[in-house]
Amino acid sequence: MCAWYETGSGGWQCGPVDFTDGDTDGADWLFEVLTGAEAARAFIDYAEEYHERSVDREAVESVLKGAPLDRRTVSALADAADFDAVAARARALGWRVVDG
Repeated sequence: MCAWYETGSGGWQCGPVDFTDGDTDGADWLFEVLTGAEAARAFIDYAEEYHERSVDREAVESVLKGAPLDRRTVSALADAADFDAVAARARALGWRVVDG
């Protein structure tokens, strides 16, 4: 199965994928990482190792919950990011943004 989200579609889309014998798509562990109770912790562990810096748990949880994007969240995740540029891209993807 392959899943994707398109702006304006109203929800996730999915379709079948054919695998050869012995192949796997990794969904058994990947979906647990993405949607499980410890999704924030899993992402933080990955991001801290990859980027070699600490990551704000509250900001990650806010994004994973689908909360509106705000200046504090953007700054906590990428302190050098231009909020207006991030906000424009987020809005283009259908994400709610608050300027406060």
